[in-house]
Amino acid sequence: MNTLSIDQLRSFIMIADHGSYTKAAEKLFRTQPAISLQMKRLEEQVGAPLFARVGRESRLTEAGRMLMGYARRIIDLNQEAIGRFSVFEAAGTVRIGVLEEVTLRPLVGLLTRFGRLCTRIKIELEVSTSWELVERIQKNELCLVVANSAYSTMPSTDLWTEKYYWAIGQGFKMDEYDVLPLIVDPIDAPCDGLQEALAQLDEAGRRWDVAFASHSLLATQAAIRAGLGVGMISESALADDLQIVGMEEGMPDIPDANIVLYRGTDAKSSAVDSLADFLIAHFNEPYS
Repeated sequence: MNTLSIDQLRSFIMIADHGSYTKAAEKLFRTQPAISLQMKRLEEQVGAPLFARVGRESRLTEAGRMLMGYARRIIDLNQEAIGRFSVFEAAGTVRIGVLEEVTLRPLVGLLTRFGRLCTRIKIELEVSTSWELVERIQKNELCLVVANSAYSTMPSTDLWTEKYYWAIGQGFKMDEYDVLPLIVDPIDAPCDGLQEALAQLDEAGRRWDVAFASHSLLATQAAIRAGLGVGMISESALADDLQIVGMEEGMPDIPDANIVLYRGTDAKSSAVDSLADFLIAHFNEPYS
């Protein structure tokens, strides 16, 4: 059997949908004899009749119904491929904001790959906290934002679930402290996960104090390594020299964060379309 023709499959689907060669020809701006010839050749390829006349209608035979599933999938994949490769023609500037956890995932590599594909798109990248990024995209100051979903009810697309842990540096002894030194975001930050964890410490009667506060993951890593206390840190920021501590050491669980992609309501360019589709497709790839 030779390769199936996209044009023939498109005509085949149109006939099935409308029950008529004539109507299919009108929809496809072809003549009825041309459509009939396409179906004759398609039937010769598959080795079976695809339509049977029932009154004035052309209805699918058993072989036709079997082919229909494949035909629709082939047409859909063809359209998807055309759509994906159209990103090469997109042009413009995309302002994207991301939380720091994203930069510790393979963001730079992804943007490099995207830049090689879409040489006419300029990317302006900003790194900030989720709540600040959400505030900015609600004002349409950014085109795209990758952030924690906890801070907005805007429509979004799920990317991944980020886990958070308590961690200590090498040689840090938790049992030496009556008042546990913590390394966390600033207490006045609108971080629900942190507030929930601190409330659980209070309920357990575990005394604590903030020894170091910063929004920066890199600063948090450095403070944990320096032995300043027990740090709250994302899975993306964990390193081999940091030791996770949990329930056995008296530390409460920290809620996971659902990381999503937001899009500004004014961000309607093909350049934004291209970058958004690329990030959605690739952020879930395995990373090390």
